[in-house]
Amino acid sequence: MSEYINYDDLARLEYGQLLWRNPGMRQRLIAHWTDARHPYRERFQEQRELIECVLSDAVDDETLAAHGTSRRAIVREIPPVFGSFWQV
Repeated sequence: MSEYINYDDLARLEYGQLLWRNPGMRQRLIAHWTDARHPYRERFQEQRELIECVLSDAVDDETLAAHGTSRRAIVREIPPVFGSFWQV
């Protein structure tokens, strides 16, 4: 049985990791995701540690399982970037 591939999830992880490697962009993302106007702010704050670990590729599947989650589930928690409050 082959695993279902969700290309939106793959893109979110790939682009998220690409942007995360740049310290300036990382700070902009964090500022955007923690902004009171961002609709997913609370969800990000609840999973922030694991999201940041997945974006920095600093967590293994066993650690995620110990937290009762998976890489696929955490990738889906990476908030989108949108809105007029994104600092260009």
